[in-house]
Amino acid sequence: MRWKSPARRAAAGLLALIALFFLVRGCAWMPWNSRRPRVEVRVTVTRHFGREVLRDRWLELEEGSDAMRALQEVAEVETAYGGGFIQAIDGLESAYAAGGGGEKLDWFFYVNGRMAEVGASAWLLRDGDRLVFDYHRWDYSMFTPALVGCFPGDLLRGWGGSPVACRIVHARGWEREAEELASLLREGGADCAAEALEEDWSPREDTFEVVLGTWGEVGEMPALAEAMRERGERGIYAFFDGDCLVLLDEEGREALRQRDGAGLATFTGPRPGEGAVLLVTGTDREGTLRVLEQLKHQDEQGAPLMALAWTDGAVLALPVEGGP
Repeated sequence: MRWKSPARRAAAGLLALIALFFLVRGCAWMPWNSRRPRVEVRVTVTRHFGREVLRDRWLELEEGSDAMRALQEVAEVETAYGGGFIQAIDGLESAYAAGGGGEKLDWFFYVNGRMAEVGASAWLLRDGDRLVFDYHRWDYSMFTPALVGCFPGDLLRGWGGSPVACRIVHARGWEREAEELASLLREGGADCAAEALEEDWSPREDTFEVVLGTWGEVGEMPALAEAMRERGERGIYAFFDGDCLVLLDEEGREALRQRDGAGLATFTGPRPGEGAVLLVTGTDREGTLRVLEQLKHQDEQGAPLMALAWTDGAVLALPVEGGP
């Protein structure tokens, strides 16, 4: 056996250290050891138009994950049509069969308070997204454009980006309340201003708008009157009949009507920032003020309700409770 000289042994040791260094660095660069960017999202599973919260959880996922993956992290999910369609969540199944049979009961998907334009498997998550999966009837309307219960924080994130601008359009005599609401939205990061409602007002396509005033003050605006006439197509579960606010159930049937002190907060469709507005109104000033105060704190409640009414001294979720 031949012994290496001290110099050769030292050189061999140095080469071994160098090899070990690059081996460790190389492993760190391997895909399974890399730290990919992550996003934090909130997943809420509900039924009856957000009235009943079944699951509500924040979680972190790798950037590039989709909404279906996020849902599968918090619930048991069954899919159909190649995995792009939600068939059931935690055993609660779509009741409407492909052939057109069964009850009109399905899962609906919302991103940051807006009804999604794509399926859950096609939505790539952004940091801070609020995902809502709601199980409800669609006998009366299969289009529920936005969730009042996500106001203001989630809705201000927008669909694929925040709205270009935000404004509170108010009837005369509502200046103070409109400015307070605009200030609340500015605190949430929106570029928001309060403006008086003019006779030639119409919704702006690139603006998140809130219209504030009693129905007697704002109801003659053509865009709002048209929305009420087309309430079934737009997913509005209330309307005004003279001096009464009429509230509907999940199948579009009259469930309650109230004359004095009634308020309503609902979207008018199709989507905020696309010609739709958040309408805050009522039969009189008292009812309008009551629902406005409830709206300001709605996202603190955790339930992503579709619409709100104030009747008989209490807040009421719309549509009026019923269904499966």
